[in-house]
Amino acid sequence: MAFRGMLLWSIASLSSVCFGQGLRISTHVYDLENAPAPGEMLSSSLSLCHNGKIYDYVNAADEVVIYDPVERQFTILNNSRDLSTTLTFDEIRHKMDSLEPRTTKYIQELRSTGTPAAERTANAITFQLHPKFEQSFDPMNETLVLSSPTMTYRVETCKWAEADQVERYLAYADWTARLNFILHPNSLLPEPRIALNEALRGLKGRMPVNVELDLRPGDNLHLRAAHQLTRTLSDDDHRLIAKWELDLKSKRVQRVPFLSYQHSVLVSKSR
Repeated sequence: MAFRGMLLWSIASLSSVCFGQGLRISTHVYDLENAPAPGEMLSSSLSLCHNGKIYDYVNAADEVVIYDPVERQFTILNNSRDLSTTLTFDEIRHKMDSLEPRTTKYIQELRSTGTPAAERTANAITFQLHPKFEQSFDPMNETLVLSSPTMTYRVETCKWAEADQVERYLAYADWTARLNFILHPNSLLPEPRIALNEALRGLKGRMPVNVELDLRPGDNLHLRAAHQLTRTLSDDDHRLIAKWELDLKSKRVQRVPFLSYQHSVLVSKSR
């Protein structure tokens, strides 16, 4: 998880048979700070890993994002709007490279105002752009912590026998963090999540099962993403994948440029 919604190296060497045996990841994101009831669920998603691709589905939006490391691209299908689009990894990297100078300029503008609120915002964005965490791992509780004055990750992990599967999942999480920021510009910058993925790589064969993101006290935000991992896909899972692949070929689904798709998503959310 990224945190989909918020809850992501080189991919060129990924095999087309990665996840060929299937992997199912059910994710629920909880608000631990602002919900009317403590721990209220904010969103849920389903990730189905099959034949080299990962299908990440959010039921509330009726949107599936298909990660294809062989073709080096994401395909996004939204059945509620009958739209689909494609964004390549190269396009994502180009967008991220062009973002840094604009972000740096914005930070300078914030600091020039001289207000405490603007300074706090500038510090938070600066950290997200170049995150530096203190890292610790508790082997008894199998918990990884990345801490800083402005942001903390607490991650419960489990040992996973297929180490190559962990690496491929983390590569997917890297690219998804970047995609989510491009698709939803008001979300966190991807670098902190990418730093977390790199720390998980260092644990050698561990998958995240619970990921907490804590931005207090600077921001009143504390989320937890709970992952349930299953090594096989069900018949229903296979039917979903087949349906999505057919939907992408359907005449009712209009293929549009990414910016048109993004505009449609943002306009819909603003209503």
